Amino acid sequence: MNKQAVPLAVRRHQLVATVRKAIGNQDVLVGVSGGADSVALLLLCCAGALQESAKYKVAVAHIHHGLRDESDEEQKMVETLCESLGVHCISTRVTVTPENGSIAAGARKVRYEALQATATALGFNAVAVAHHAEDQLETMLMALCRGGGLRKLSGIAASRPLSDSIVLFRPLLHVEKNELISICNLGQIKWCEDPTNQNSTTPRGRLRQDVIPILRELWNSADRHASNASTMLHAAVDTFDATVPRGNEWDRVTFAKLPIPIIDAALQKAIGERSTFESIQSIRDAIVDSNTEPRTFQLQNGYSATVTSKKVIIHHS
Repeated sequence: MNKQAVPLAVRRHQLVATVRKAIGNQDVLVGVSGGADSVALLLLCCAGALQESAKYKVAVAHIHHGLRDESDEEQKMVETLCESLGVHCISTRVTVTPENGSIAAGARKVRYEALQATATALGFNAVAVAHHAEDQLETMLMALCRGGGLRKLSGIAASRPLSDSIVLFRPLLHVEKNELISICNLGQIKWCEDPTNQNSTTPRGRLRQDVIPILRELWNSADRHASNASTMLHAAVDTFDATVPRGNEWDRVTFAKLPIPIIDAALQKAIGERSTFESIQSIRDAIVDSNTEPRTFQLQNGYSATVTSKKVIIHHS
C-alpha cells in the first residue's frame, strides 16, 4: 500500500478508529462506487491498515451496473484511485433485472451477490460498505411510511451475514455525509456524483430533495439521532425476537395465552414482512376470541391462515 497517497490528516482522523473497531483485524473488501461516501470509507480503511498494530489487507470491489452512461468513467476513476493507493481492485460488470418491479432493488440484489462472490474469490471474510447517517434516516422514514415489522422500522443494521462465512459491515452509519466529503477533501481526491441520487421520481430521491432538508431545518442533527435510535431499536428487537415462537403451526390455546405483540410478531414472521397490519390484527383477534368455528383468512402472496378450535396454521400455496 502506498502510504504517501494517504495524507497524514486522513491517517489521524478519529473515524479511522471507528472503522478499525468495526472490522477488527481481518482482511476487508471495500465496496467502492466512486461516490464520496465509498471513497472516504476506502481512505479510512487504508489509513487503518497503515497503522503499525494493523494486521489486515484492503481490497476493493467496484460493481459496474451498466445502467448509466457515466458507469464506464466511474469504473476507470475507481481503478485509477486504487492504483495510486496500491490497493488491489476487482471490477465486475453485472446485468440488472427488476426485482418486484424495482430496478433499484434488482441492482442492490446483484451488487451484493457480486460483493459476496468477490470476497469468496479473495478468501476474505469481511466486506465493508459506506452507508451513512443520511441513508439511515431515509431508510427508517421509508419503512415507517411503507409499513413493515419492527426489524424494518429499526433501519439498516451495522452488520449482517452476507453468507455463512462472510459478514457485511457498515461502519459509517453514525457519520454524517458532510464529514465523509471532508475526508475526501483531506485526501485531495475527487469523487463521482451519481445523478440518480437526486432523481425526484423515486421515493428515496423525493425524500432527499423535498423532505430531509425540512427535517434538518427543524432538527439539524436528525440524521445522527435517527442512527442512534436505530442502534437502540436493533438491540431491543433482538431481545424481543428471542421470545417469538417460530414456525407456521401452533396450538391455539397455548398461542392465545401469549402477549398480543408476540402473537402479532409470530404471525408476521410466518406470513412475511409484506403482510398488512390489518391482516395480522384480524387473525390475532380470531385466535384470542371464544369462537371455536374454523375460520380461514385469504392473504396476499399466496398465503392463507386457518384458525380452528385447536390449531393456528399458516399455509402457502
